Amino acid sequence: MALRRNLIHADLSPFNVLWWEGRATIIDLPQAVDPRSNPNASQLLARDVSCICRHFYRYGVRADPDEITRGLWMGFLFADL
Repeated sequence: MALRRNLIHADLSPFNVLWWEGRATIIDLPQAVDPRSNPNASQLLARDVSCICRHFYRYGVRADPDEITRGLWMGFLFADL
Protein backbone atom coordinates (compact mmCIF):
# COMPACT_ATOMS: atom_id res chain seq x y z
CA MET A 1 0.00 0.00 0.00
CA ALA A 2 2.84 2.39 0.77
CA LEU A 3 4.51 1.70 -2.56
CA ARG A 4 1.24 2.56 -4.30
CA ARG A 5 1.58 5.96 -2.66
CA ASN A 6 5.20 6.32 -3.78
CA LEU A 7 6.65 5.57 -0.38
CA ILE A 8 9.34 3.18 0.80
CA HIS A 9 9.96 3.12 4.54
CA ALA A 10 13.75 2.64 4.13
CA ASP A 11 14.26 1.47 7.73
CA LEU A 12 11.45 -1.02 8.27
CA SER A 13 11.77 -3.44 11.15
CA PRO A 14 9.31 -5.37 13.31
CA PHE A 15 9.54 -2.51 15.82
CA ASN A 16 7.94 -0.21 13.23
CA VAL A 17 4.87 -2.41 12.76
CA LEU A 18 2.10 -2.04 15.31
CA TRP A 19 -0.69 -4.61 15.36
CA TRP A 20 -4.02 -3.63 16.90
CA GLU A 21 -7.46 -5.12 16.46
CA GLY A 22 -6.53 -7.01 13.32
CA ARG A 23 -4.77 -4.13 11.57
CA ALA A 24 -1.12 -3.37 11.00
CA THR A 25 0.09 0.22 11.22
CA ILE A 26 3.56 1.24 10.04
CA ILE A 27 5.23 3.95 12.12
CA ASP A 28 8.48 5.93 12.14
CA LEU A 29 8.56 7.30 8.60
CA PRO A 30 10.95 10.29 8.71
CA GLN A 31 13.56 8.46 6.61
CA ALA A 32 11.02 7.25 4.01
CA VAL A 33 11.92 7.79 0.37
CA ASP A 34 10.03 8.40 -2.84
CA PRO A 35 10.87 5.57 -5.27
CA ARG A 36 10.27 7.85 -8.25
CA SER A 37 13.26 10.02 -7.34
CA ASN A 38 15.56 7.97 -5.11
CA PRO A 39 18.14 5.97 -7.10
CA ASN A 40 18.51 3.49 -4.20
CA ALA A 41 14.79 2.84 -3.83
CA SER A 42 14.81 -0.78 -5.00
CA GLN A 43 17.67 -1.66 -2.64
CA LEU A 44 15.91 0.06 0.26
CA LEU A 45 12.72 -1.84 -0.50
CA ALA A 46 14.70 -5.10 -0.62
CA ARG A 47 16.26 -4.33 2.77
CA ASP A 48 12.84 -3.58 4.29
CA VAL A 49 11.31 -6.79 2.93
CA SER A 50 14.31 -8.90 4.01
CA CYS A 51 14.17 -7.53 7.54
CA ILE A 52 10.49 -8.37 7.94
CA CYS A 53 10.92 -11.82 6.39
CA ARG A 54 13.84 -12.57 8.73
CA HIS A 55 11.74 -11.64 11.73
CA PHE A 56 8.80 -13.85 10.79
CA TYR A 57 11.08 -16.75 9.81
CA ARG A 58 11.66 -17.25 13.55
CA TYR A 59 7.94 -17.95 13.88
CA GLY A 60 7.79 -20.48 11.07
CA VAL A 61 6.74 -18.14 8.27
CA ARG A 62 8.71 -19.07 5.18
CA ALA A 63 8.85 -16.41 2.48
CA ASP A 64 11.35 -15.54 -0.20
CA PRO A 65 12.27 -11.86 0.29
CA ASP A 66 13.81 -11.64 -3.19
CA GLU A 67 10.63 -12.92 -4.81
CA ILE A 68 8.45 -10.57 -2.75
CA THR A 69 10.67 -7.59 -3.52
CA ARG A 70 10.78 -8.43 -7.22
CA GLY A 71 6.98 -8.68 -7.37
CA LEU A 72 6.50 -5.39 -5.54
CA TRP A 73 9.10 -3.56 -7.61
CA MET A 74 7.77 -4.86 -10.93
CA GLY A 75 4.26 -3.86 -9.84
CA PHE A 76 5.55 -0.39 -9.04
CA LEU A 77 7.45 -0.04 -12.33
CA PHE A 78 4.49 -1.15 -14.37
CA ALA A 79 1.87 0.62 -12.19
CA ASP A 80 0.20 -2.68 -11.36
CA LEU A 81 -0.01 -2.33 -7.58
